[in-house]
Amino acid sequence: MCQFGMSSLMRSNEDVALEAFNERCVMSNYFGIGLDAKIALEFHQKREEHPEKCRSRTKNMMWYGVLGVKELQKQTYQHLEQRVQLECDGQRIPLPSLQGIVVLNISSYMGGANFWGGTKPDDFFRAPAFDDRMLEVVAVFGTMQMAVSKVVRIQHHRIAQCRSVKITIKGEDGVPVQVDGEAWRQPPGTIHIVHKNKAQMLCRDRQFENVFRTWQHQQQPFCQSNAKSTGDLKGPAILSEKELEVLGHFCKTSARLIRCVKVATLTLPEIEAEISHIVSKASESLDHLCPYGRLMNMESETVPSVKFIASRLLNCIRELRDNGADLLRAKPEALVLSAEVAEDLQCALNEVDLDLQKVMDAGLAVMCGEEEPFRDASLETRTLKSRFLDRFRRNRTSEPSDTPFKYPSLSVREWASEDVAVWLASLQLGEYKEVFISHDIRGSELIHLERRDLKDLGITKVGHLKRIQQAIRDLILSMGDNSAP
Repeated sequence: MCQFGMSSLMRSNEDVALEAFNERCVMSNYFGIGLDAKIALEFHQKREEHPEKCRSRTKNMMWYGVLGVKELQKQTYQHLEQRVQLECDGQRIPLPSLQGIVVLNISSYMGGANFWGGTKPDDFFRAPAFDDRMLEVVAVFGTMQMAVSKVVRIQHHRIAQCRSVKITIKGEDGVPVQVDGEAWRQPPGTIHIVHKNKAQMLCRDRQFENVFRTWQHQQQPFCQSNAKSTGDLKGPAILSEKELEVLGHFCKTSARLIRCVKVATLTLPEIEAEISHIVSKASESLDHLCPYGRLMNMESETVPSVKFIASRLLNCIRELRDNGADLLRAKPEALVLSAEVAEDLQCALNEVDLDLQKVMDAGLAVMCGEEEPFRDASLETRTLKSRFLDRFRRNRTSEPSDTPFKYPSLSVREWASEDVAVWLASLQLGEYKEVFISHDIRGSELIHLERRDLKDLGITKVGHLKRIQQAIRDLILSMGDNSAP
C-alpha cells in the first residue's frame, strides 16, 4: 500500500519534508490524474444522479465507453504536461505531450488490463511486481490508447520506475484525480506518493492452475480403475465354507502375532511407545472382523463387505509383521529378546506369512488400483521401530557389524520356499516373495543363484540385484562355505 499525501502549492518550490504533507488516503492499486480521472469522475456523478442506470458491470462498461468517446472529441487535458510537474525519486522528469498520468502499484488496470505493457524486464526497466515497493509511472496520450491497451500490450508510454512520486499541480484550476477508482477534483498543490505498509492479498496463479488441471487429468484413469476395483465392496458378502476356513485361520494367526508383539515389547519400553499405535490399529481391525472372537454375521444387510474389512486387517498385519521382523533382526544388547519370546514371535511371523498368501489367493482381500499383493511397506516408509534401530546402530561405532539374517534353528540348505520369502522381506525386497515362491526356490537353490538367474526371475533393478547377491554371499560365509555362486 502507498501513502497519498498533499500539501499547498505555496511550498511546492521548496524541499518539503514528508511530515509537512497531510495524508488524504491510501492507494492500494493505482493513481491517475487527468484524462482517466476525468472519465471516472463523470461516471461517478452520473451514477449518483441515476443509480438505476449503473446496476450491472455491462452497463458500467458501456457508460465508460460513451464518456471515453466524448472525451476523444473534447480532449480537455490535451496539454496536461503544461499544468503538472512530475518528480520520481526526487528527480524531475520532462513530460511529453500527454493527457494524463497513471501511477501503478499492481499490473492490473481498467478491469484487468496490463497497462505497463509487459511482465518481463528489458534494457531500461525491470519486471514489475506488486511486492517490490516500486511504482510504475505511465503516460496517457488519449482514450484510443487506453482502449487499445485492453487488447494489445503497448510499451511506448512508459515513463519511469521509482519508489516515490511527487506531482505538482500548477495554475489556479484544479485537476481530476482518482485513487483505486474513487475520483475527485484536486485543487493546485503537491501530491506525494510513497510506500506505507504491506497487506496480504489474493493473487491468481495461472501456472499453478495449469499444473493442477494436468494433475486432475492424470488422476481420472486411476479414479476409474479404483472405482471398478472397489465395486465389490458394497453390500453384504456371503463366503463359501473354504473361504470361511481360510479367513478364520488368518484371524487366529493374526491374533497370535498381535499377542507375541505385545509380549516382546513389554521388556522393551523404548520400543513399546513407538509400536503401540500399530498394535492398537491391528487389534481394532481384528475386533471389527471377529467381534467377540467369532466371525461377523455374513447374512446381515447392514454390515459392510467382508472383503473390505479383511483388506484393512491384512494391511495392518503386514505393517505389524514388518515391525516384528525388525525386533528379531535387532542385535543391540538393549533390544535382545529372550529365546522363548523370540521363538514364539518367529513362529507367529512364519504362520502369518503363509496365511497372507492364502488370503490373497482366495481373493478375500480386494486390492485397489494395480497394487502388487505383497508390496513391502518398508520400501515406501520406514517404521518408527526401524528408525529407532537405525539410530541405535549408528551410535555403536565400536561394535562389530550385525550378522546376516538367518533362522534360529534351520540351516540355509533346509529352507523351504516360504523361508526364502521371509529372508527376502528381511532385505526389504518383499515384492519378489511371490516370484520366488511360484518358482519353488528353496535354500539349496538360493545359494546357487547367479545374476542371469535373478534377471530371469524379473529382477531388473541394479540395486536389488547387488543387494541379493551380497546377501547370498553372506549366507554362504555363515555356512562356512568358501565358494561363491
